[in-house]
Amino acid sequence: MTKSVDLFVIGGGINGAAVARDAVGRGLTVQLAEMGDYASATSSASSKLIHGGLRYLESYEFGLVRSSLREREVIMRIAPHLVFPMRFLLPMSRNLPRSPILVSLGLWLYDILSGRKLLAPSGYLSPLEKAALPRLRLGEIRTVLHYPDCWADDARLTLETLLDARDRGANIANYREVTAIRPLDDGYLVEYRDHSGAHATRARFVVNAAGPWAARVLDRAEDAGRRRGLRFVRGSHIVIAMPDPPQQDAYTLQLDDKRVAFVLPWLERYLIIGTTDAEHTGDPGDVYCSDAERDYLLAAYNQFFEPEIGPGDIVWTYAGVRPLLDDGNANLSEITRDYVLEAEGRGNGGLVTIYGGKLTTHRKLAGDVMDELADLGANLGPAWTGEAPLHGGALTRQELIDLAASETATTPDIRKRWVFTYGSEAAALFAAVKADPALAGETVPGIPDAELIHAVDVEDVTTAQDFLYRRTKLFLTLDPSHIKTLEAWFEAYRRGKENADEHGHDHQAG
Repeated sequence: MTKSVDLFVIGGGINGAAVARDAVGRGLTVQLAEMGDYASATSSASSKLIHGGLRYLESYEFGLVRSSLREREVIMRIAPHLVFPMRFLLPMSRNLPRSPILVSLGLWLYDILSGRKLLAPSGYLSPLEKAALPRLRLGEIRTVLHYPDCWADDARLTLETLLDARDRGANIANYREVTAIRPLDDGYLVEYRDHSGAHATRARFVVNAAGPWAARVLDRAEDAGRRRGLRFVRGSHIVIAMPDPPQQDAYTLQLDDKRVAFVLPWLERYLIIGTTDAEHTGDPGDVYCSDAERDYLLAAYNQFFEPEIGPGDIVWTYAGVRPLLDDGNANLSEITRDYVLEAEGRGNGGLVTIYGGKLTTHRKLAGDVMDELADLGANLGPAWTGEAPLHGGALTRQELIDLAASETATTPDIRKRWVFTYGSEAAALFAAVKADPALAGETVPGIPDAELIHAVDVEDVTTAQDFLYRRTKLFLTLDPSHIKTLEAWFEAYRRGKENADEHGHDHQAG
């Protein structure tokens, strides 16, 4: 028997996750399909910032900056385990394209637009503070400005949004690919395939949140209407080990080509240097940092810091495709990062396609999608996502620190990592280890078996890559033999679950 839902969401990146969460909380029945792993494309390859986009002021995108800054404070409140305030330093030298006065005026406007309540104001470093900065080339630096923004774990922010939607009743699954969208009198028949075979769901509404694959989804939709053009803009990053002495602050570097690059402390052990703006013309799933982009980012860092670094200092590179709305701008850096929604009705239902968007504004985007669904006839409850904590977000940062300190079943390093990965849900891991001390055993060093089981049973991990690259970033600290051990563990555990569930109900098969 074909099941029916109010809303079928296609895409398990941050936008699809936010739409599913918002919709189920307003009373709709929701199903979501992600063809790969959650956040496996753009939503895990960002600069990992929740920010207003200071440079967008130059292109007069005041509305985008203002909404992004307001969202920054909301997301800090609802996901305290994943979003942290960070001070950004802006070194100013004599030969940079923007004067200190112009930039300070921009920061003043940034503060005004933010309506900030949780973050400190921008300003200037004192001469003593400037002199104490590690590794910065001070000879040409006239002054250093500072302003607040936030760091975020982008992949886990996406995941926690999805798990929150599931907790509220949504049917979500990864490795579930939509193969056809067939029109009905009052909506659509959505056909999809997962590990258990082919399935179909009747849906009154469909939201196409497939990001770079939005056009491909429309190709599978019979009688799809108007399409918007997308530009694929690749953003690449390089990661180096944290130099000595370590730095706590992030940097925003003004480059000679009028772009900016970030230098971001990450995981207390690394620096992320990025990002680039490069045209991407190939498969959006086949994206990597090119040699030219690598050299560009190395040169950007070396212009401001010493000692210089080279290709041999890079421990990892990553890249993602931004699916930006084609606004006709020839300068890739100046293409708007805002989003557009295209809606078309079908009887008492309809299809909404999302074009563009950014990590910071995902919650607002979802609210705008709800408005489109209401215009198409959906009966929705009131807006609610601005106050309710995300899955894992029930404790404050200090309460998370206290939780880690109060537990004794695992090592201090694991306890700290757990609370700032899983948030308040870490309590379930601690409880599992207390109930069965054998679960504190480690198939590979530093990863208790309780965590691996949680990854599969709760967070839909299928492969070691899902766990190591998106649920955590443990691939950076494990040697190849340990990664192979984990690959075998996940394969064996998954097969065991499939055999056990073969004649039972699979919540992902839908």
